[in-house]
Amino acid sequence: MDRLDHVDAAIQFLDALGIERAAFVGNSMGGQTSLRLATEHPERISHLVTMGPPVGRMPSLFGAGDGPSEGLKVLIEAYRDASPENMRRLVEIMCYDKACFATPELCDARSQAALARPEHLANYVAGLPQGAPLPRWVDPALLPGITVPTLLIHGRDDRVVSFESSLFLLANIPDSRLVLLNRCGHWAMIEHAEEFNRLVIDFVRGNPGDE
Repeated sequence: MDRLDHVDAAIQFLDALGIERAAFVGNSMGGQTSLRLATEHPERISHLVTMGPPVGRMPSLFGAGDGPSEGLKVLIEAYRDASPENMRRLVEIMCYDKACFATPELCDARSQAALARPEHLANYVAGLPQGAPLPRWVDPALLPGITVPTLLIHGRDDRVVSFESSLFLLANIPDSRLVLLNRCGHWAMIEHAEEFNRLVIDFVRGNPGDE
């Protein structure tokens, strides 16, 4: 197994726990991993829920034309220098309500956690030229083959991954629906936790799929 292959890691996790099928809920990179899993191992997934996943390296109508988004550029800089100041910039760009969520306590805690694992930071930065942290992306041509019920949740104010990516997924995954949230950045599950939890619970309960 490629140690960077998140899908293989997820399948091994299911096998270790004896779980045949599961609902996958993924934010950002986790959403991309869940999309790949749904296309490559459809027998192991019952429901698909994504929040702000990147689709891949493709032309963008709404995103910046000079490479990574504004948010991703800040994220990369925070991995290169995980100072409290850079973590503050990262948390602020991840959310819409900065006063509520980008607290000094959270920024300091994230900085301390990152600095405690310098080898992780170094591996991330060193792997960027090779596509880290996602060396493999979902094949967009396979998206129409996803048959499980799919819920796409995205913040309209997401500065890391434009909601354009979820519009693309909505157009290509047959059994999908999209909830686009105003006053919401890249962390829908944090900024709108109560609504997010209700949406996911109702979706899984109300869409049994082919189980």
